[in-house]
Amino acid sequence: MKNMELELIEEYTYAGQHRFRFKVKNTNIILNVAADNLDEGVKKAVELLNKLRLFDLGKQ
Repeated sequence: MKNMELELIEEYTYAGQHRFRFKVKNTNIILNVAADNLDEGVKKAVELLNKLRLFDLGKQ
């Protein structure tokens, strides 16, 4: 799967950390990342997907 879209499900604070929960559209994959803002959260989610090698995203 080359193209993928992240959908923001939830933004919350847990144990003093600002966290974002994303769903990969058209899948059952949910990602939770700690980040200071939404842009950083998206970047971390994409990096996590690259590490898992679930999608061919190339260099982000």
